[in-house]
Amino acid sequence: MNEKTKIPAPLIALTPLATLVALLAMVIPIFGGDALLGGSQVSLLIATAVCVGIAMLKYNYKWSTLEEGMSKNIKKVTPAIIILLLIGALSGTWMLSGVVPSLISYGLHILSPRFFLASCCIICSIVSLVTGSS
Repeated sequence: MNEKTKIPAPLIALTPLATLVALLAMVIPIFGGDALLGGSQVSLLIATAVCVGIAMLKYNYKWSTLEEGMSKNIKKVTPAIIILLLIGALSGTWMLSGVVPSLISYGLHILSPRFFLASCCIICSIVSLVTGSS
């Protein structure tokens, strides 16, 4: 990106966001919250097109510059996306194979409802310490 970065005015910068909110306000009542029907994705793509249109028409950015910026950002978040996909695949596999329902069933038989909240706190603390996450 050899071009000097041009910062848009606040009203222009909010235009793609306002477009997205307006489209989602129309799409969600029609399609519902079901992401598989594609209404939300189409709204995101249209808002992205509005953003690209503003950059190209008003601020004279070239498509190659925008494409380079998009690819840089996608490369930065690719590891996080892969981790989320793997976690989704693992949890889906566990749900289909019966691991999660079994854990819930055994847990409800082992834990008394009187000590459920305290047990949850202690078990989560132990798991957090063992895995090194917060």
